[in-house]
Amino acid sequence: MILSHRMVIIEDADSLRAQERENIIMNYEKGHLAGLPEDTGPEPVGIYNNIDRFGIVHERELPPATAREAKQMWREITRKSKWMEMLRQWETYKNSKKLIDRVYKGIPMNFRGQVWSVLLNIQEVKLKNPRTYKVMKEKGKRSSEHIHQIDLNVSETLRTHVFFRDRYGTKQRELFYILLAYSEYNPEAGYCRDLSHIAALFLLYLPEEDAFWALVQLLASERQSLQGFHSPNGGTVQRLQDHQEHVVPTSQPKTMWRLDKEGLFTQSSSLGWLLQMWNDGISLGLILRLWDVYLLEGEQVLMPMTSIAFKVRRKRLTKTSRCGLWARFRNQFFHTWELDDDSVLKHLKASMKKLTRKQGDLPPPGGLQCHVPSHVTLWGS
Repeated sequence: MILSHRMVIIEDADSLRAQERENIIMNYEKGHLAGLPEDTGPEPVGIYNNIDRFGIVHERELPPATAREAKQMWREITRKSKWMEMLRQWETYKNSKKLIDRVYKGIPMNFRGQVWSVLLNIQEVKLKNPRTYKVMKEKGKRSSEHIHQIDLNVSETLRTHVFFRDRYGTKQRELFYILLAYSEYNPEAGYCRDLSHIAALFLLYLPEEDAFWALVQLLASERQSLQGFHSPNGGTVQRLQDHQEHVVPTSQPKTMWRLDKEGLFTQSSSLGWLLQMWNDGISLGLILRLWDVYLLEGEQVLMPMTSIAFKVRRKRLTKTSRCGLWARFRNQFFHTWELDDDSVLKHLKASMKKLTRKQGDLPPPGGLQCHVPSHVTLWGS
């Protein structure tokens, strides 16, 4: 009798989970019609008056562009012809110093998707795997064990952006399907919320399937080595953390002495927080420019990024009491950068050169091997 009762409970639980899965899928299939009226981002103020040039919706009407912002927009316009020429002759420019210089100066927004696509070789891998995304997406709908977590993360990702503002809107649906597909495509890597932030950034400039393959290429690439940030063995995280504990104290000894004295350096050197800057630490404009550089340079640029962050914030960090040091370090590290975006990128480039000269730009060799599903042919395989 007891055994029979337990079986009924298990069957009821399975039935409930199946119904919840069906309801989640149905909401995304229905699209924005499934969303609640109050489940949106900031209230609209007026047509375009409260949406900045990066798509972020603000609660109040925006002031006119500053002289610095107007200058930046004008620079983008003047650089368009150079980027058109470079994309037309990509094989000539792809490993050139000129490409590096121009990425650090800033990719014009209407070229960003094309540049990301060639940096990650999306079109080639997509052509080699014509049906894979569709198959993985349908499989994810049927069986992904992460569906509830993915649904929750999608509801919280980039909600201040006009693309992701509406619950079950077009971009939320695309994000949901990409994450479902990836959870089936690479089950050994599992799923973590950071993937939602990264895929959402790709969706700002790439169509749905291209954004999926961008995620695939990013996590499988030796250059970026991002898979280790959420893989079970955490190999990349440990290698980068070990290296950071050697490199950053050398470049910022006073700040590191302060953190070490307070017993906080071990915490602060963990690179788990670094991924959060892509979503909620700094302005989207700077996030995108740092992301451009990361896609170009790979994991070697993470150390200079960290070094620059310490340099910009070191005065406030060294004056903060112990009780508030870690909270401020983690939660506000990138929030109040005191330099404009161009200056941050100039410092980053200089730091990159400095660390390269000291042979401190790359982590020590590690044994992490990224898993690539056997059913997929990747670029470079």
